[in-house]
Amino acid sequence: MKLNKLLSKCTRQHTDSSMPIVALLAGLAVGAVVGLLFAPEKGADIRGKISDKAGDLASSVKDKIQTVKEKLNAESEKVVEVKDQVVDDVRKKTKAAADQLSGDADATDTSNDPVKNS
Repeated sequence: MKLNKLLSKCTRQHTDSSMPIVALLAGLAVGAVVGLLFAPEKGADIRGKISDKAGDLASSVKDKIQTVKEKLNAESEKVVEVKDQVVDDVRKKTKAAADQLSGDADATDTSNDPVKNS
């Protein structure tokens, strides 16, 4: 009775989409072990092949990581350039607006100055 409750509780917790992936990986691992156990080659030969494949995989992963790093560096340089351009544009527009406001303020001060108007 308690076992049924425990099993039903465990199965309800893992009803998400990760279960098929876990089952697939477990199946692949079991298949690999069974394949190695019944392989017609010597253990040393199999270990050598596994080592070679692992080395090739590691090299491939390193190459892909390096490619991604290079792309990220290039993109980050582009982002920095765009940022610098935007900052320059904002500075120019802010200065122009400030100059325009100070010019308007000077014109307003001159029109209200009784000494200059007479």
